Amino acid sequence: MKLIAEMGKFLRAEPEGSKFLEGYPQTKEALQRAKWLKFIQKFKGYNKEVTKAFAWSFNGNNVEVGDLQFTITESSLAQATALPQTGERWFKNLTVEDQEWKNMLKNPGMDTSIFTKGIPVNVIKEEWTSLLLLVQKFLTCEGRFGTMYVYHARIMMHFMDDHAINLPYFLLASLRKMSATVQKHVGNIEPHLYHHGLIRILIEEQLKIKKDTWEKFLVRNHFQEAAEASSSSPRVPKRSRRRGKEVATQETATQEIAVEETAELQHLNQKSKPTVNH
Repeated sequence: MKLIAEMGKFLRAEPEGSKFLEGYPQTKEALQRAKWLKFIQKFKGYNKEVTKAFAWSFNGNNVEVGDLQFTITESSLAQATALPQTGERWFKNLTVEDQEWKNMLKNPGMDTSIFTKGIPVNVIKEEWTSLLLLVQKFLTCEGRFGTMYVYHARIMMHFMDDHAINLPYFLLASLRKMSATVQKHVGNIEPHLYHHGLIRILIEEQLKIKKDTWEKFLVRNHFQEAAEASSSSPRVPKRSRRRGKEVATQETATQEIAVEETAELQHLNQKSKPTVNH
């Protein structure tokens, strides 16, 4: 179970934005048009213990991490991320009525109901696959790839004409969901942590106001030793010699996360209609 948690936490962490864009340069122009490029470029590592402290403390409005106390609103999140507050205020507990997303498929007229565990990436047009990966790595952070759900498609519709989504609203709702899940979870919380890099972005915005730095913040609050704080990237565990067991464990971790996501969405659906599409 410990190994499952270890695999889960790395699967759900965002990569460094600049390095991702080096590998997928075709997304850069689309991000520039969507006014998301500066946001993606802000991702530059994270600290797992900071994420834990954030998740335990955030009540949906206020948060206390180390010696920092601040309020998070849609506007303050937009300020920290350089994202516009325009478009539909949408989250995953709402349906997607517009079927325009099906134009992302190689065969837009295909019956997608046959896919009970997500739409496989091989039926998606190539020009959309790198944007799907970006959405999964930086925005939804489930830690599983290779399939698309309708909520991924709704976010990707932002890159179509007249389908803008208010990303600060979406991210704030997602932070609230993550923190609520962590706070009610009994046991190991690490597989349930995500938005690591986004949390660093929010904290660094507060530190900038105080003319402080991320490295000093980590050391001062005992999140990291001084020597470790000089590096922004998390330490990656050594690869197991038992490769087969590692792969099987990774699959189990992602399956557990997928089950939790489904259960949480069903819970949201019971509280707020209409329901989510998968």
